[in-house]
Amino acid sequence: MALLMSPPIGDHLQMGPTGSTDRAFLIQKAQEMKVTTFSIKAFPNWSDVEAQEARSFLDDNGLNVGELAPFYIGRNLGSPDKALHQEALEVLRRQLQVGAIVGAHCIGFGWGKETGWPSPEIWSERTWESRVEGVIDLVKIAEEEGVDVAAHPLYYSPLGSIERYIDLLDRVASPRLKVLIDIMNLTTADMYFSNTVLVNKVFDKLGLYIASFHAKDVKISGGGIGGEARSEKGNPIAHIDEAVPGTGIMDYHTALIRLGELPQNITIHVEHFDYEDTIAGQQYIRSIGREVGVQLL
Repeated sequence: MALLMSPPIGDHLQMGPTGSTDRAFLIQKAQEMKVTTFSIKAFPNWSDVEAQEARSFLDDNGLNVGELAPFYIGRNLGSPDKALHQEALEVLRRQLQVGAIVGAHCIGFGWGKETGWPSPEIWSERTWESRVEGVIDLVKIAEEEGVDVAAHPLYYSPLGSIERYIDLLDRVASPRLKVLIDIMNLTTADMYFSNTVLVNKVFDKLGLYIASFHAKDVKISGGGIGGEARSEKGNPIAHIDEAVPGTGIMDYHTALIRLGELPQNITIHVEHFDYEDTIAGQQYIRSIGREVGVQLL
C-alpha cells in the first residue's frame, strides 16, 4: 500500500519538439514538490505512438501518471440525450485507451451543472437512473482496456451523497469501478462542525473502493460567521467553500489515519489552488502524516 502525493502539474506532459520546455517544467516541479506521481486534467489528442512516447519519457524520468480527471469533456455521460451520451462515452474511451498506455492510476468521471442550475432534475431518480446506465457503459470499456474508472462526487450533482455512491457500486458491481473521494464536496452546513463523523462515514462505507483522494480544506462564512462576508439584512445564510489544506477545519488527522489503514494504493491530489498554495497544502498534509505515523510518497 502506498499513499502518493499527486499534484496537478500534468499539463506539462506535452510531447513533440515543441513540448520539450513543458516537459522540463514537469521534471522541475516534480523535484521541487518531492513527488514522482502527478495528476492531469485530460490527455491531449495523442496517437498511440505519441502516447507510447509519453510513457517512455515517464519511465526514463521515474514519473507516473496518477489521477486523470477529464470531468468536463465527459460530463454528459449517461445523458438522456443519447447522442450526447455517446459523444461523452467515445471521448472517455480514448482517455482510457491513452491511460492504459501511459499507466495512469485511474480515470475520474463525474457530473456538474449540465442538467441546468438550479434544477430539481439534478437529484431526480430519473436523472440518477440515466447516469447509472451511463456508468455501466463506461465500465465495460474500462474492463476492456484494463483501467480503473473512479466516480467523483459533488453535492449539486447526481452523485451527491455516500448513499448514492453505495447504490452505484452495488448496481455496477465491477472491480474496475472505484471512488474518487472529495469529502469537502459532500460537506453541508449541518456537517461542518462534525466533519469527523462525515470523514469516518466515508471510510466506513467506501474505504476499500477509494483510488484517489481530493485534498481540500473546508471553511464556513456568511451570516456573521467566520469574520468574512456578511449577508444583507442579517439573514443567517451560511456559505461552505473549499480552502487550502491547513486553513480550515477538515479533520485531516482522522482522514490520514483512515487512509493509512487501507490496503490499496491511493493518490492524494491537492486541487484548485495556485502553485505555492498547492505546495503549502501538500506540506501540511505531510506534517499531519508524520504526526499520525502515516508515510506519504
